[in-house]
Amino acid sequence: MAVNSAAYEVDEGGVSTAPFDVEDTAFNDMMREKAAPTKDVAALKSKLFAACAAADRGFAASPVDREGIEALLYELEPLSPTEEPTKGISDGAADAPLRKCWRLVYTSASDVSTLAANPISSLGGIYQDARELPVITNVIDQFPRLLANLPPDAASRFATTTRLRVQTRARPRSASRVGLSFERVGVEQLSLFGQEVPDWLPRPAVDLPQLGLDLQRRLFGLSEEEEGDPRDSDKNPAFFDVMYLDEELLVIKQSSPGGMFAAVAVDELAKGY
Repeated sequence: MAVNSAAYEVDEGGVSTAPFDVEDTAFNDMMREKAAPTKDVAALKSKLFAACAAADRGFAASPVDREGIEALLYELEPLSPTEEPTKGISDGAADAPLRKCWRLVYTSASDVSTLAANPISSLGGIYQDARELPVITNVIDQFPRLLANLPPDAASRFATTTRLRVQTRARPRSASRVGLSFERVGVEQLSLFGQEVPDWLPRPAVDLPQLGLDLQRRLFGLSEEEEGDPRDSDKNPAFFDVMYLDEELLVIKQSSPGGMFAAVAVDELAKGY
């Protein structure tokens, strides 16, 4: 079979003498390689969001559900477009990749999932608010479980929401690892029987004791030969690793007590009333 092998211009001003069909095939293969990751990510995220919704953010996930969701998260991990997720955390840079308000869509962490077993209250929105880096605030909204059984109109008339805030201070330990120091725990009533609670009502908060660096070295079992800040030591379990991060999705794995989180970017925390 004859092919046309006359010289012709190609990208960037070069000249090719390869047959047109060979050049076209190579070009198409290159374009498919570039486009494939985008298509893979979109498809994986679509499957992930559907599975997370069906499993009620992981709170209603069976072992099989959890295995399937986390398989998708591990598939996404090598496709993350953000090379340095911890960039800009220390100085709160405006372009820090992590600097967003993230709302939970999935977790397998026992410290969060056990909250859903409370017979009195149900969980509303759960957030990781990183808009004021290096401060990251974990936010959990709760409302009386009875309201979940009411029709939407009735539930809104009796809306009663309590918000728990846990303030931490973040510091990068590596390109993808974020260390945390817990600073404050606070609680506030957002709404009561369908009415917004006025701002002048007290919002109790407790500052957590901050351990000195020498005490932290002893606490984490660091020897005198081990140099460096104990807050950055691998023996310090207060950290999470960023597995995947783009403009709309964050996937992390926490060290202690373990578990994975997936969250989507939102503009604001919910009002709760």
